[in-house]
Amino acid sequence: MKQNRSIFADPGRIAPSVEKAWRDDFIVELRLLSVPGDQIGDELMTVETHVAESGEPAVQAFGEAKVYAREIAAATGAAGRGGSVGPATIGGNVLGLLGMLGTAGAFAGGLAGGPVGVTTGELMGLAAVLALVGALFVPKTLRVIVEHPRLALLLPALVIGVLVGIVILLSDPLFTVPPVPLGVAGVLLLVVGTAVTWYDLSDDASEITAPGEGPSDGRRGRLLAVVAMPLMTVLLLSHVWLLHALTA
Repeated sequence: MKQNRSIFADPGRIAPSVEKAWRDDFIVELRLLSVPGDQIGDELMTVETHVAESGEPAVQAFGEAKVYAREIAAATGAAGRGGSVGPATIGGNVLGLLGMLGTAGAFAGGLAGGPVGVTTGELMGLAAVLALVGALFVPKTLRVIVEHPRLALLLPALVIGVLVGIVILLSDPLFTVPPVPLGVAGVLLLVVGTAVTWYDLSDDASEITAPGEGPSDGRRGRLLAVVAMPLMTVLLLSHVWLLHALTA
């Protein structure tokens, strides 16, 4: 039966008797293996039933959570059938990012009343950012981040520092672009990226549901994910306008 709940509802509600640490490791490992959400819910309920009835800790009954999750994924053939990151996920985000940067650059150029200068540093920085965005959606990268949280905390600061250094050191203009065509291209990329993201999320099978539960409506969650890049663009444009107003 369809339940009135958020798409962000805590999957721990399915197995409240299971130790949180074991349960979290179990869910994360199944997520990394792209097991469908309904399959994860079924397995959580199996563990919950055993733990609730026997009083036996999950680690004692099923072993280490990550090992047990891998055994389940291999035995059921569920790995890779749900919640995986595909070309549409990466494409939608990359197009949206390009659209946001293009629109902001055109807006800044329009306020300044001249063409938009593009430097070697900006092109190299953009290429690096796009590569990083693509890498963040690869399951192997996600596994490294999950298993090495300290690295995940330090890496963003290191990457930002390197990118800023590249942009500053290679600041000579390579070519210029008129702001209007650049703005039109930016908006088109943003629209296409948003549409691709919407299509990708409409076929999402990652929501964890208990046996007998239908997927949540999820419209609010999907809408937030889809409009994230346009909202970030609006915020960036506001920031550009504010800087221009303060320095004019």
